[in-house]
Amino acid sequence: MIGIEKAYCNVCISAVITAWRSLMELPAAQLLSYSKYGKGDTLTLDAIPEITIDQRIKSFDKYGILVTEEFTEKSALNWPDDPEPVRQPLMLFSDPTDRSSQLGVFLKHISQGKETNKMGDLLADINPVEVWETVHGKPESPAIITGATSSITCIRKGEIIFSVILNLVTQTIFVATEIGIYYWVIPNFTDKKLESVDLDVITKHGKILKFPPSSKTCETADDCKRFVTFLGAPNKTGYIENFKDCMIFVDAPDHFVHHRVPGGPARILYLSELQNKHGAIGFIMANGEKIGEWIHWLSFAKFAHNSSGGKALRVFEVSIDRPWTKEGILMSTHPQYSIFRATKEGTYVDVSKLRNFHSPSRFRSMLIVTPFDNERITLIMRNHEYREIFVI
Repeated sequence: MIGIEKAYCNVCISAVITAWRSLMELPAAQLLSYSKYGKGDTLTLDAIPEITIDQRIKSFDKYGILVTEEFTEKSALNWPDDPEPVRQPLMLFSDPTDRSSQLGVFLKHISQGKETNKMGDLLADINPVEVWETVHGKPESPAIITGATSSITCIRKGEIIFSVILNLVTQTIFVATEIGIYYWVIPNFTDKKLESVDLDVITKHGKILKFPPSSKTCETADDCKRFVTFLGAPNKTGYIENFKDCMIFVDAPDHFVHHRVPGGPARILYLSELQNKHGAIGFIMANGEKIGEWIHWLSFAKFAHNSSGGKALRVFEVSIDRPWTKEGILMSTHPQYSIFRATKEGTYVDVSKLRNFHSPSRFRSMLIVTPFDNERITLIMRNHEYREIFVI
C-alpha cells in the first residue's frame, strides 16, 4: 500500500472515529432533534457524522472529492470528465450514518428519562449489544452486523483502494485494504488513545476477518439461495417489484430472504464468519439501491481471500431489460451506462459516468456478492448473462 493511499486511509479512520466520538459526547435529546444542516428532516445524529467527516477530509486535502447525500453543486465543479481512470482523481464515497432510523429508535429507547445524558454515558450503563439485538431482533443477525455504521470507501485512478466501516453501536472498526481485512473494537470515547488509532494499530491489535466458502456455511441447496437485500419499507415502493423482475428465483423469493430491510455498507458482513450460527447466507444483493449503500462491498470482495490464497467472493452486476426507476434514476444499469469498465486487467470504476448526476450519490445499481464457490447462484447469474465484475 503506497504512502498517499495509506495516509488517506488513516485520515478516513480518524474521520469515522471522530464522527462517532462526536455522537457519544452529545446528549440524547440533541441528537434526536432536527438539524438545520441538509434536508429539512435531517436529525442531528445524521448531520454530525457528515459534517465531521467532511471537515476531516477537507482539512487534509481541500481538493479531495467526498461524495455523500449532501454533495453540493460546488463540489460537482471539480468532478472528473475524463473517462481514462489513470487521469481521474482520488474519490471518497461515504455513508456517514447508515441505519440512522434504527439508531434513533435505539437511542430513544435507552434515553427514556435520561434525555440530557450523553449518548456515550448511556451506552456505558447498559450492554449495548444485548439491547440493540432486543430492540431490533436478535434471531436475525448479531449487532456487529446489524448496528448503525459510518463508512468511507476510496477509489483512486479507477481502482478500489480501501474501505473503512465503524459500527456505532459495538465500537467495532473494519478496514479492508491490500494488507488484509481486519476488525477491532476501538477504545472508549473518553480514551485519549483514540487519537492515535490508525491502520497500523488496527492491523496490530485487530483480528483478520474471514469469508468462509458456501461449502462450509450452507448445508443444503436452499441454503445457497438464502439472501439479504433491501425489499422495501412500507413507504418505499419499487424495490420488491425490481427484485422480482431480475428473476433470480422462479418462485417464492420470500422463502429465502433472511432480512428485508438490512443496512447498506455492513451488508457484506453477512457473508463473513461473523454470521456463523445465525443462519446460512448464500448471497447479498444491492436491489437498485444508491451507490453509498454498496460501493463499500467492493473492497471486501477485492481483498478477501480463501485459505488457498484465491478469491473468496464474486461480484455480479444485474441488468434487466425494462428497469424500474426511483426519483428518475435507473435501478439497474445496462453495461453501456454502468460505472464498471471492463479491461484486460479487470474492472475499473469509471467515476466520470456520474458527472451528469445532480448528486452522484443518487446513482443506483443492482449488484450481487456471493461466496466464490456458490455454484447455485453463479449458474443463475450466467444463465441470465449478468456480467461478473472483476474488481481491480
